[in-house]
Amino acid sequence: MKRQNVRTLSLIVCTFTYLLVGAAVFDALESDFEMREKEQLEAEERRLQGKYNISEDDYRKLETIIMEAEPHRAGVQWKFAGSFYFAITVITTIGYGHAAPGTDAGKAFCMFYAVLGIPLTLVMFQSLGERMNTFVKYLLKRIKKCCGMSITDVSMENMVTVGFFSCIGTLCIGAAAFSHYEDWSFFQSYYYCFITLTTIGFGDFVALQKNRALQKKPLYVAFSFMYILVGLTVIGAFLNLVVLRFLTMNSEDERRDAEERASLAGNRNSMIIHIQDESLQRGRQRRGGRESHRDEMSDLHSVCSCMHYHTHDLPTTRGLMGGLGCAFSHQNSLGSQLNPGHYYHSISYKIEEISPSTLKNSFYPSPNSSVSPGLHSFTEKLQLMRRRKSI
Repeated sequence: MKRQNVRTLSLIVCTFTYLLVGAAVFDALESDFEMREKEQLEAEERRLQGKYNISEDDYRKLETIIMEAEPHRAGVQWKFAGSFYFAITVITTIGYGHAAPGTDAGKAFCMFYAVLGIPLTLVMFQSLGERMNTFVKYLLKRIKKCCGMSITDVSMENMVTVGFFSCIGTLCIGAAAFSHYEDWSFFQSYYYCFITLTTIGFGDFVALQKNRALQKKPLYVAFSFMYILVGLTVIGAFLNLVVLRFLTMNSEDERRDAEERASLAGNRNSMIIHIQDESLQRGRQRRGGRESHRDEMSDLHSVCSCMHYHTHDLPTTRGLMGGLGCAFSHQNSLGSQLNPGHYYHSISYKIEEISPSTLKNSFYPSPNSSVSPGLHSFTEKLQLMRRRKSI
């Protein structure tokens, strides 16, 4: 099984196991509290109905009115400040639920706005996170140089440690500010900051929803907007360090497999080309051998024709050259029978001009000669050559 498939199956199993563990823990922690809360609310409902003599239907209507009036306690939600706050919760996928479009046109525009805004915001926060990590890496390197450390390289452990403490510091700053403005406890404010910056956005705690804060506290509104955007950037930088490295593992493995397949295909093609080149080279060598054999045969024929030409140039030696030509013909035919195609390599022909006075002593038979009578004795007695041609 491929590595990517094994990793995917392992992640599926781990995710469902994590969900089962979370469900068991939340069941143990919240189910009893939920039942007690429900019993208390039902008891309070019966007390109010009996005290003010309210029917069941009237009480349900009163309950609906109270629920619908809850968002308006903070003042007008759809002026520019409130609309900007809502737009932030849409494109950052926080989605508190404290306000929602009431008209069909508003709902349609919200869907279109989210389709374009969410990818744009994700890319922006990822890019900002990368720039922030680069700046932090530069600062850490400068700090190490200033401290005189021998190793100034910034490791992944250093970056993860700085990113972790940056997230903790961002959450603590927000918790301190919101606990002051919203009259929440520090833990509740810290919980609100974590739920907001991780884009969970339950909506059980929402800032800027008390005492018409959207209209009456512009500095607090500006701080809230900036805190959400800067905090998401810090969280995005930390996620770039830790999470995105694991998210790209499958793509890296697929790229590595593709490179291996391409290299194997390239090696196979090079082997085929090499074999084809060798076969072509062998064919050329065979053709070259046949052509050289043909050239050598033509050289041999030219030797014979050259001998015949010189016998015509020297009339006084015509008989000698004629006998020599006959002897050569006889020896060539014998050599061709003994070793066809190679006999002409062992023969050296010499054509010389001699004086007529030495011809008389050169035609005596020699017992050692196998070419023509008196040929070897004639060449041994020859003292001066006027022209030599060796073929």
